[in-house]
Amino acid sequence: MKQRAIWFARNEQAEALERAGRKAEALALYEANVREGCDLSFTYERVGALYEEQGKLEQALEAFEQARKIEQKRGPSKRLVQLGRRVEALQRRLHEQKPQKGRAQPGASVTDSRQTGRSQRAAAAAPRRKGCLGAWVLVMLGAGGLLGWLG
Repeated sequence: MKQRAIWFARNEQAEALERAGRKAEALALYEANVREGCDLSFTYERVGALYEEQGKLEQALEAFEQARKIEQKRGPSKRLVQLGRRVEALQRRLHEQKPQKGRAQPGASVTDSRQTGRSQRAAAAAPRRKGCLGAWVLVMLGAGGLLGWLG
């Protein structure tokens, strides 16, 4: 049997195990394909999904990125877009998990964390307010110019 046919067969068996709720066994089959250098994006996508379920987000991200690389070789597709979104979502989750400056530390009171959250939201909204004000001023100047021209 050719190597690619073996990978497809393992993937089918792993899918059946997943449907039966035997996810650890399914993961072992997918990982066997990965160790052998499998070039099927489906394999890496499933590995990523199973790692994500286990909370192994960094490993899941690596698997999804590999699936995306393989899929990119095939050209633009809906699946490529979906994998890209999945990678971005995992990157955001990982970024959110890392401690950041200004974030409430463990042991801080609920009030402290709420105030920190409000401060961050206010700081993030400030540039938008400036943009809205600028747009409002332009509209008013435009309306004033139009009224002056009509008058």
